[in-house]
Amino acid sequence: MKTWREIAELTGFSGEALQELEETEKQARGNLSKDGNLQQILKNLTDPFCWEDARKGLKNLLQTDKKGMNMLLCMLTACGYTYEKYENLGISEEIFAETMKCFWRFVQEHQVSYGCYGFDRDFWTGRQLSLQLFRLGELEYEMCTQKEKKTIAVHIPSDADISSEKVQESLHQTREFFERYYPNYRQAPYTCESWLLSPALKDLLPPNSRILNFQALFEVDKVHWESDAVLEWVFQKRGNSLEELPEDTSLQRKMKAYLLDGGKVGEAFGYLKA
Repeated sequence: MKTWREIAELTGFSGEALQELEETEKQARGNLSKDGNLQQILKNLTDPFCWEDARKGLKNLLQTDKKGMNMLLCMLTACGYTYEKYENLGISEEIFAETMKCFWRFVQEHQVSYGCYGFDRDFWTGRQLSLQLFRLGELEYEMCTQKEKKTIAVHIPSDADISSEKVQESLHQTREFFERYYPNYRQAPYTCESWLLSPALKDLLPPNSRILNFQALFEVDKVHWESDAVLEWVFQKRGNSLEELPEDTSLQRKMKAYLLDGGKVGEAFGYLKA
């Protein structure tokens, strides 16, 4: 079974973040090793039916974990069990690595938002650990059930290239993936819920923008105007006053002015067009 460090190196961790994880392990080793249930909790993180309860149990076990690095260490350790499941299914190490790079991406995003390395996405990464969500090309795909109907939710990582060519490559790869490994999902409709689908963006972006081209792939079903998702995904901030939002990109400048003028972006839910 691969160690947490092997997983970390495979998925891009380096420098100060890797050193911080090593220091976290030294400090936590004694306390965590005393709990005989830890390994079972880590295994349960890789079970689609158990991971949420396992995460709660782990948070209770860790108690004080201010920056989330102990949780990150535990989840990277659990990745060893996930790696074995990939091997048993015959899914490539490349897909494993691309999927689990979410951990390093989230740590980097924490550093951008708060000025230090940390991990606060444990509420999300059980999906990757339990083989419910895979990164295939530029996009991520999650097997879901909505009203007893199988669906595949499309997620857009913050580092994704959503040019038309890359998106089509990803969708093609995904259809082959589910046909081969999860054939009971091969006919499932694709859904997406994201600020990228907001109708408001048509007033903020040029007609040939990559975002609008991506948006055009979906038939919007619902719009949630009160969502503040753009504060995190566009401005890398949450809870700040609008006046303090950065203006480093043209989209940030246009969107900030739009929000200050009372406009709403929100997010929308839609289905991939046939």
